[in-house]
Amino acid sequence: MQQKPQVLITGASGFIGQHLAAYLIQQGYQVIGLTRNPNRSSSQAGLRYIHRLEQISQEPIDYVINLAGENIGQSRWTEKRKLELINSRIETTRQVFEWLQQNRIQPHRIISGSAIGYYGIDPREQWSGYCNESSPPQDIFMSELCQRWERQAKNKPGQQVSIIRLGVVFARNGGILPQMLMPIRFNLVGKIGHGRQPVTWIHINDVVRAIIFILQQSEAKAIYNLVAPEQGTQRKFAEIAAAKLHKKPLLSMPACVMKTMLGEQSQLVLNGQFVMPQALLEQGFEFQYPDLNSALTDLLDEK
Repeated sequence: MQQKPQVLITGASGFIGQHLAAYLIQQGYQVIGLTRNPNRSSSQAGLRYIHRLEQISQEPIDYVINLAGENIGQSRWTEKRKLELINSRIETTRQVFEWLQQNRIQPHRIISGSAIGYYGIDPREQWSGYCNESSPPQDIFMSELCQRWERQAKNKPGQQVSIIRLGVVFARNGGILPQMLMPIRFNLVGKIGHGRQPVTWIHINDVVRAIIFILQQSEAKAIYNLVAPEQGTQRKFAEIAAAKLHKKPLLSMPACVMKTMLGEQSQLVLNGQFVMPQALLEQGFEFQYPDLNSALTDLLDEK
């Protein structure tokens, strides 16, 4: 009987990690999930959790998916919080690659996480173009965080590494979508600021499908943007979401309120970049949810 390919996922108990592990098992993979919670266990066939890499002994690791990292939107960006965000990404990534080198493990492919924050913001708020995988970074915190994270995974001798730059991941439960919908559900606030800022997103189903697509590529690219092909503005997101929820929020939230509440972190809501998934499209990946209307129809449908 042929042995199932084995995947090591860091950040396996996180929002994306849990969806990915379930989908990998469904597709015939076995999953080892690295988590910081020493009490985490699994009764699901094909999945086991570890909290130290040393718990893996003489087992073949066919693929590695590195998703570890504190939630960038969870707490205000104090200097202490910025350090936590940096260390949670860089240290885990460094440890994984050191462990692979020390144990002379060369997986078929390593996928390491990053985010579209790499491309920064548009200070002029014009948003006249789209970023692709070759677009440059910026010297602001969200971009520098991604740059440092990616540097830990690049140029590793003997390792086949692809970096995924994730957009805002939409899912029914978990992630940021429930918070984005809350003021609309209560019929309070729809538009934030002028509403022209990008909402660069991707459905969770397309995230996990894209990751497996990349694993299976014989000649995978070095960088992939994991975002939907159709990007929308915050105003468009609010309008579609309100229609699906049968709401008509009357108020707008001024940008100055968000800046006062969140400081530098308000860039996540008030600015950003439009981003295209050029590498995925060039290799023939087909999105299940390519536009906001189809994604929100699926996620807001009462099931």
